[in-house]
Amino acid sequence: MNKKIISVFTLLAFIVFSISCYSTGTKKVRKAANWHGKEGKILSVVKITGEYIEFAKENPGQISGNKIIGTSIILSKETSIERADIKKTRKHRDGSIFEVINKEGKIYQVVVGTAREEEDKFIFFTTYVSSESISIPLSEVKSLEIKRINLLLTTLALAFYPIGIWIAFY
Repeated sequence: MNKKIISVFTLLAFIVFSISCYSTGTKKVRKAANWHGKEGKILSVVKITGEYIEFAKENPGQISGNKIIGTSIILSKETSIERADIKKTRKHRDGSIFEVINKEGKIYQVVVGTAREEEDKFIFFTTYVSSESISIPLSEVKSLEIKRINLLLTTLALAFYPIGIWIAFY
């Protein structure tokens, strides 16, 4: 019976620690002057144009003045290809395009749901891996994904863990 209590307590401790230590959330930036970035580290940014930038975990995005600076690991940029230059497009079952191959053989991975056609062009967002230092003006930011440390729940988890061990053994 004692082993079951300890194993249940250990399982609960893992659950509490994984929930309490930090959480991520999306924050829309309506007025850049009202948000100073003290709530947490910036994991990713979605720009008004639809571009997506993900920051490196070692060097997350930070607000410096009226811009966000950091080292990007994934970028998505708008790409435009003339219709005559497209050799092949690959689609999911639902009809959404996920890959475009041009006549030279270059393959573009399309961000799902971003492909659109104009007169003689095919426009879509494509992602690529990057490790460049970037700066994004806050006026161009639509939303941020931030990582926050939940100090209250983490402190409670750390405080009650020794109490649970004491109860299990005595």
